Amino acid sequence: MRSHAEITLARTPEAPRRARRFVDGVCLDWHLTSLTPDAETVASELVENTLQHTGSTPKLSLELNRGELTIAVSDDSPERAYVRDGGSGGGFGMLIIQRTAREWGCADRGSGGKTVWARLVA
Repeated sequence: MRSHAEITLARTPEAPRRARRFVDGVCLDWHLTSLTPDAETVASELVENTLQHTGSTPKLSLELNRGELTIAVSDDSPERAYVRDGGSGGGFGMLIIQRTAREWGCADRGSGGKTVWARLVA
């Protein structure tokens, strides 16, 4: 069984919080409450990265397929996401995602831009 939910978030400081609330509701609906904390973390970090590193409006999507929850954020920037070397200037979002998710990646969109995704196992 495959389930899908998505939301386009405004480019505001509240967007990561709205992403967490959206993920919380979807996880509750899909009976994935054990994944809620990690899914909220991944979603808010991906949205925050879009806000900080692009001029795009983040589009958050969740897909449940065969016990795997994929959290993805699409934006209009062609710059690929990557894990930064640690430093005092921040930049730990992708490192947090790398440590939280089973796997993650960055895919080019056919219409330009990219989708950064992370997968959690239910």
